[in-house]
Amino acid sequence: MWTKVKLFLAIVAIALLGVSTAYSSTPQEGNAKIVRGIVTSDTILSGMIASLLPPHRYSIEAILPPGQCPGHYDVKLADIEKTQKADLTVSFRGMPFMDKAGLGGRAQLLVDAGDRNWMAPDSYIYGLGVIADGLSRHFPEDKAEIIRRKEEAIHRVNAGANSLIEKIRRLGIFGKAIIASSMQKEPLEWMGFRVVGEYGRPEAMSAREVVRLSKIGREQQATAVVDNLQSGPDTGKGIAETLGVPHVVLTNFPSEKGYLATLGENVEAVAAAVMRK
Repeated sequence: MWTKVKLFLAIVAIALLGVSTAYSSTPQEGNAKIVRGIVTSDTILSGMIASLLPPHRYSIEAILPPGQCPGHYDVKLADIEKTQKADLTVSFRGMPFMDKAGLGGRAQLLVDAGDRNWMAPDSYIYGLGVIADGLSRHFPEDKAEIIRRKEEAIHRVNAGANSLIEKIRRLGIFGKAIIASSMQKEPLEWMGFRVVGEYGRPEAMSAREVVRLSKIGREQQATAVVDNLQSGPDTGKGIAETLGVPHVVLTNFPSEKGYLATLGENVEAVAAAVMRK
């Protein structure tokens, strides 16, 4: 009988030891193993944050798929659940789907884009500084790492951007005239093209506007018409057909390949179109 009791007590002790071990290894505040969840409005912000934070301590995901328009995205129940569980949500100010749903986790970082298109490298670098400052305030224990990673990210972006500009120069298309969506104006001017005419969203494009821009295109010898994927990929198609020039669609948000890869694809698309002309 006594042997059975001792055996029972030994089993209980082992079980309790297992529970104790499980709790002692559970991540606590200050423990290096803790993983914080961050949810962002879009892939520009998620990519930046992923480059700034130590990956083993943070998980980052974006709500808005890169090909969708922020103004027309329908928030899903899963999106709300993600943000409610997140340690931090990060969003550009004025993102309609974030505002309408009242999304927000335990802490929130709202970012002002500063009237910039952050797909343009100079503005992307500006954005890295803004996001690094915000993350440093929320996670002061990782401030030194964030600053170090920011400098590395800036170096990578500058190197990649300079390589793309050199390619445009070598092709001999620097300074060519283009008509474009206003949402792509800044990246196109960074590429070295002259945006001689710009237009807004599809709902603002009237027949009179098409005639006006077509006239400018002929006078300025426009070599392409460039649309913004998220705001309306076919908005400028009629202008391109009228002018007999290539129609190009660029994205304002990085794909799953990342920022520099997406920027390179945008440059390749415009360069190929202008060369065809």
